[in-house]
Amino acid sequence: MNSNTDKTIEEIEIVEIEKKPLVIFKTEADKYGRDITLMSDFFDGYVQQMASTIRKQSNFEVLENIPASSLGIINDAIHQASVILKGNVTLLPDFDSLPVDIKDKLKKGIYTIGESKQVDGNLRAVILDEEQVRVKDITLKKVITNPGNIETVRSIGNQIQMRQIYAKLADIQEFQTYQLEKDRDRDIIVPFLDARSLVLEAEYKQTEEEKIAALKAADDKIRTAFNAVYADIETTTRSFAKRTDIPFLQFGNQLNTYMSFLTSDLQIATKYVGVRMQILEYLGDSNVANEVLKSYQHVIYDFLTKPVTRKGLTCVNLMHDYFPYTKDNLNCWHYFSKEMVPALKESMNALSIGMDKTKHQEIYVMTVEDANYE
Repeated sequence: MNSNTDKTIEEIEIVEIEKKPLVIFKTEADKYGRDITLMSDFFDGYVQQMASTIRKQSNFEVLENIPASSLGIINDAIHQASVILKGNVTLLPDFDSLPVDIKDKLKKGIYTIGESKQVDGNLRAVILDEEQVRVKDITLKKVITNPGNIETVRSIGNQIQMRQIYAKLADIQEFQTYQLEKDRDRDIIVPFLDARSLVLEAEYKQTEEEKIAALKAADDKIRTAFNAVYADIETTTRSFAKRTDIPFLQFGNQLNTYMSFLTSDLQIATKYVGVRMQILEYLGDSNVANEVLKSYQHVIYDFLTKPVTRKGLTCVNLMHDYFPYTKDNLNCWHYFSKEMVPALKESMNALSIGMDKTKHQEIYVMTVEDANYE
């Protein structure tokens, strides 16, 4: 008796979502490159895939009145053409039908986002041309969560948070150059490349059992890479802190090397989390995926808050004090810490007590329609 007759519609939908093809490595650099920094971030594609699933699997409630405070996030979503998360609001842009010329003018700033004054007491976001004339209306449709989409909603939030962390680290790393040594390649990079090979090979397996076995082997490899990069963060942090305690040796190439390695390790760990959680979620190991996320969050949180010197300074404090700033990245570590500490603390608390943040998460699908001049 293996028919679906005893299953609810929601249960069948969940199975269908989990068994969609697992496509993580898409570009030539993803599949065959050796430089981790040149590979995709592994978040955007997955987030867009989940956003598409939400649009297909969910029911919606059309908002007649859009809060004025939402205009800023709507503007960000339109200009970035990407899923946006701010506070407890997530926007999933659906602009497939938007003409190319309007998209181009929005990106160039010729067209803007404004308020419709058409009906008193009913605020609607609209696209305005250079003469401030309405050309398109923007509609927000609130996603109604159900058992069939709740895991996808949760995953979107987790992946977007990691994407934000990675993007900020990438901005910082852009102003540094670094060369990974052979032992770092061996311990941190090679296991990941092995895991990638196994994921790619899984696509060609003849049976589902063979495919699952390959993905589990890939997960083992990434676990090894994780442990190596986390150990490297710990070791480098200790050496970095010790170096800053030596009088007259508090500047120079040695400190820059430590800071470079730490920035690199944090970027790599963030990227690995995105890959491993996708594999685990595909395998149906959501609880393990949550544990992986908690472990990663604790590593980042320790970097930001755990004292590492006798004076009680944290590693990010030291990065802020000794980082070779320019006018383009001034105080970047301070701002990174200021933004990420409260966000991580909230997320960690929610995971530790098993609280479902999706109950308070508002998700909207944003579409653009022809302006209604009636």
